[in-house]
Amino acid sequence: MNKLLEPCIELAQSAGDAIMSLYKKDDIGQQEKSDNTPVTKADLAANDVLVAGLNALAPDIPIMSEETPIPALQDRQHWQRYWLLDPMDGTGEFILESGDFAVNIALIENNHPVLGVIHWPAKGVTYYATAKNGAFKREGEHDKQIFVAPPESLTLAVSRRQKIEAVSQYLNAQFATVALGSCSLKACIVAEGKADCFLRIGPTGEWDTGASQVIVEEAGGCITDAEFNPLTYNQRESTENPDFIVMGHPDWEWQKMINPHQRLL
Repeated sequence: MNKLLEPCIELAQSAGDAIMSLYKKDDIGQQEKSDNTPVTKADLAANDVLVAGLNALAPDIPIMSEETPIPALQDRQHWQRYWLLDPMDGTGEFILESGDFAVNIALIENNHPVLGVIHWPAKGVTYYATAKNGAFKREGEHDKQIFVAPPESLTLAVSRRQKIEAVSQYLNAQFATVALGSCSLKACIVAEGKADCFLRIGPTGEWDTGASQVIVEEAGGCITDAEFNPLTYNQRESTENPDFIVMGHPDWEWQKMINPHQRLL
């Protein structure tokens, strides 16, 4: 697994270069997918880079990507190992030119993420982790291990677009906020201690949490659904996530601070 990490970092950065070659251009080829979410030439270009690179790197490992047709559950439920990709998490932020978008690569083994790479092309920053080896942040040629922050004053990572009331209704605590675009980048700032918690209310896919989960876990935090149950991967026909919670340091009394809730998928 560890021998796959560095090639995945390089692939994520190459996909990021493909995205940045189209960033702030006049024709980004924006379209609407069948689920009413946007897709652009940059999403597809990044997907092409990742799929070709991963097939060359490990041709025996199947790939599930947001930007390719998802096989039926009966065809994939016996996969013991597969790549889970979001070629560009934060397409809306790419369109709005905020810079808050990322390339996500996860390796799932036995239905749990064991490798995660999240590259932030606009910042030249890469977060990465493998199971039982810690979580790290790379800026340029400098790598440092990252950890969730110990409890002090609560800081919540929030969306730039979503009303704060959408998440504050579930919190029994006072909090400050830090705003950021993509789901995976908000999880990463929890992992590196710049925020303590991120509540995601609304539709996401398993590819939005796969890479984030191993990075957050290796930094000392966790990701669960909104009722504090583990997230699942490749166990349902739908690849849509429930609402989920990214929690930092375990010394916070999360189950007292956050009201559980259900969302029907």
